[in-house]
Amino acid sequence: MQGRRDRMRALEQASRHLARAESEARAAQLLLDPTSSSEEEQVLVRAVAGARTMLADAIETIQAIMR
Repeated sequence: MQGRRDRMRALEQASRHLARAESEARAAQLLLDPTSSSEEEQVLVRAVAGARTMLADAIETIQAIMR
């Protein structure tokens, strides 16, 4: 029983860290110009968007495990 509680606490903590990371990625995304003509910035815009998607997927996975 203690092992399961420890695991749930660890998942909750991981979820909080991932949520903060998603918030930081969102803030970074707001600083980028998606209409930029710079190819490098376009690559960065796509990478940040992809990172946000992966973070959201990880958070959803943790929530599903915890149900």
